[in-house]
Amino acid sequence: MPPLILPEQTMDPLLIDTQPDSVAAWLERLPFTDLPECGRLLSQSLQNLSRVPLDSHLRHKLLKLYLKAVDRYYPLLENEIRQHDSLGTPKVRQLALLSVELFAMIFITFKQTLHDRLAKRSLLDREHPKIELMAYTMMAARQLLSISQQCYSPITPDFWYDCHQLHIFACSRGWQDKGLANDDSIQTIYLQILLMGLTPSNRLAPTEQALSRQLIFDLAAKARLIPVEALTQPVHGYLVDQQIDSPPRFLPISASKLGPGCFLLDLEPLRDILEKSREALQKAQNNRQQGLMIDELQLLSLLVEEWHQPKRRRHPRLKTQTIIEIVATLPGIWFHRNDLSWQLPGIAAEEDTPRQRPPPPPCLLAISNQSDNGLQLHGQPRDQSLRAGELLLVTPPNQPENAKLGIARWVALRADGREIECGVEFIGGPPRPALAVPSITHSGDSFQFVLLLATPAGMPRLLLMAGRPYSQLREFRLHDGEWESLIRVSRLHAQTPLFQIMEYRDSEHF
Repeated sequence: MPPLILPEQTMDPLLIDTQPDSVAAWLERLPFTDLPECGRLLSQSLQNLSRVPLDSHLRHKLLKLYLKAVDRYYPLLENEIRQHDSLGTPKVRQLALLSVELFAMIFITFKQTLHDRLAKRSLLDREHPKIELMAYTMMAARQLLSISQQCYSPITPDFWYDCHQLHIFACSRGWQDKGLANDDSIQTIYLQILLMGLTPSNRLAPTEQALSRQLIFDLAAKARLIPVEALTQPVHGYLVDQQIDSPPRFLPISASKLGPGCFLLDLEPLRDILEKSREALQKAQNNRQQGLMIDELQLLSLLVEEWHQPKRRRHPRLKTQTIIEIVATLPGIWFHRNDLSWQLPGIAAEEDTPRQRPPPPPCLLAISNQSDNGLQLHGQPRDQSLRAGELLLVTPPNQPENAKLGIARWVALRADGREIECGVEFIGGPPRPALAVPSITHSGDSFQFVLLLATPAGMPRLLLMAGRPYSQLREFRLHDGEWESLIRVSRLHAQTPLFQIMEYRDSEHF
């Protein structure tokens, strides 16, 4: 049997309900609309189920009942998390941790059920149910990792060790190419898990995460695990050490320095496919589809780079314990740079953008370390929207003249769920608030909040707008509080899923 990390079977069977009919009735009565309470009850009950000595068939039967309840509950939970699309509020952070805890309990209970089933010895015991249970256990692991990444949460301890041991056992029994009908084989699921583990999901916005997962699921079967002892010379690549609790790590790999159970995860076939897809997208670019295609190109480029050789830190980090003030999102930054007003000087009230409530006040975060081009922060963001790709204004307390504009390049929820960690890359000094509207308008078009970025003398002027407004030479009416002018955007300078930064010049220069 695989040496899995399992909970001790210390729960008294008399203390929990193990009768399928009464468990099903209890699950029907759960408060599904009270998301925290329902999640807590499900997680606690699954934890009890994994710790009570039970016949494997009964445990499996009860687990199926819980899975039906989770199928009913989780879409409600997922929708609530997606509506906020960030970890800025304690409620969303609580729900994110609850999601991870719930699917961790499902994985643990599947492991326990599989362990019990494999421990049974009988002449009449068939192999197919065991293979099926192994496949379900691997699928539960894949789902747990996916949920953790979507919630920017750390994966549970021993996760990687258990996945490696499950794969070793499946291979020892010749099950690796088997699986459930209409689903991936056990080997492919393991490769998907490995690929997810080495992909920097905390640097991806939710839409990018979804696309990267789809690419991983589609391409993983083409990856190969090459035993280290089969290598004829040292190489740099992703090492899978199946005896430790770790995802693949990019290291120099030498057969003489590594023992059995170590593999090179060969991603060359996947990189070739991604490179060809990237080239096809570059050829297909046109003005109407450019923003969307550049999104896909950026993601493909990131995956090609990460799967070939992940980025290393280029700048030295200095540890510090300074406090910094953070304002997130374009509207929030615009409001604070406009003297806490939605009314831009020189614009009549009726021309202004729709009235809004004041944004959340700035939050204070601690700086863990810093370099010339960025910061690593941690703390409670209060109601500020911290998510990968978000725009941030970083200001030393009481020093607005030293403010810097930055992008949240990665975010991570700490294990306790109370604090967030965030990496910020600086993109410029304090921006100027302005308003812009396309010169050719449609019904419902109005002035939008935009920022004019600080740029060195002689460099192109930069305009930051939310969404995907860029089209080459598109014309806008720009009002910066002093005068109104017609401008054209000439080049896309940078973008995240949330905004675009464009070079622009006065229309008369074209």
